[in-house]
Amino acid sequence: MNSKTTNFYRRELPESCIDFSSEEGRSLFSRSLNSGHANIYFKLAAQFRTQDEPAYCGLSTLVMVLNALEVDPGRVWKAPWRFYHESMLDCCLPLEVIKKTGITVDQFACLARCNRLQTTTNYASDTEASRKQFREDLLVSVTSEDFVMVVSYDRSVFGQTGTGHFSPVAAFDPETDRALIMDVARFKYPPHWVSMSLIHRAMLSKDPATEKARGFFTLKLRSDTRPKVVFELSSKIIEESRKEFNEAVRRWEAYLLSEGPASLENICGVFKREFAVFGGGCCSQKSPCCSGNGMGKAMKNCCEEISEAVGNTRLNGVMEGQWLTVMLMAWPLKEGASADKISLLRMAVNDDIQAFDRDSRNEIEMLNCQLNTIMRDCCSV
Repeated sequence: MNSKTTNFYRRELPESCIDFSSEEGRSLFSRSLNSGHANIYFKLAAQFRTQDEPAYCGLSTLVMVLNALEVDPGRVWKAPWRFYHESMLDCCLPLEVIKKTGITVDQFACLARCNRLQTTTNYASDTEASRKQFREDLLVSVTSEDFVMVVSYDRSVFGQTGTGHFSPVAAFDPETDRALIMDVARFKYPPHWVSMSLIHRAMLSKDPATEKARGFFTLKLRSDTRPKVVFELSSKIIEESRKEFNEAVRRWEAYLLSEGPASLENICGVFKREFAVFGGGCCSQKSPCCSGNGMGKAMKNCCEEISEAVGNTRLNGVMEGQWLTVMLMAWPLKEGASADKISLLRMAVNDDIQAFDRDSRNEIEMLNCQLNTIMRDCCSV
């Protein structure tokens, strides 16, 4: 080996962290298990993985959580298996961008919601209320089997190398007030126990990309949802034409808030002019709906029913295109806005959606979640 080559075989844990596999670490785990504060550990341990890229801590953490909560992605990983992998988490940012920069707190939440997780985001603050919420949510998580906590924190506060990081929390020892972090950078550090006060302090560090503090998430499967099966955002929105999409969003939002006569035909015409170029796709390329039997046949029937429901709407009669109709229905209208155009559009969308069945509503809700977070994170509208 070239003596000038800089490489490492793992890092030593600082004194603030207790190695999970050490005698003391095993003792903490035994105590937490006996007290009922390690119930979620087994689900997480069964799906414990190492991040594939140095900046993939957020993606790998989410993959671990999704598979631990037994979320069906509705798309094939390696035929014939449907199973989450980092390569599937591309609904909010291009993977090539994530490889370089990682993800922020908001982007993690976007990915979680796009993949059917009920997600609560808590930015840490140096207040007793924040510390109390962190403790309460952690206790709910570790004593459950279907409620996961993920922490976003600054490693350097622990005395570790590196800065921003994501990982799940799997257990808690009341006697020492330490939580078990399942570090997904397993090539660097093993799972380790850290005091609650130090974890909270590490979450107070600001992410330079957002100038906001880090924080924690609580994640649970939304049992009332399923993956999208028909409509998918164009890669132009996610990747190739992001700047152009952002500009179109700003023009569209300005139009909605502008004065002047409001008619559904005019509103739809402006929407088509701004967004037709971004197209849209069908999820069938990533799902088994065209296999012709079993689940594939059921999904194909579901696709046809959703397409028929969208095709029968008043909005589709004006838009004359199902993809743009669905995108308009899913568009995140500003809360509380009372501009004439927004009120008219909101009424038209609500009238059409009322006739939808559960599957069709789900399609709109999942796209709305995705669009909402993409716009909040990248468009500042």
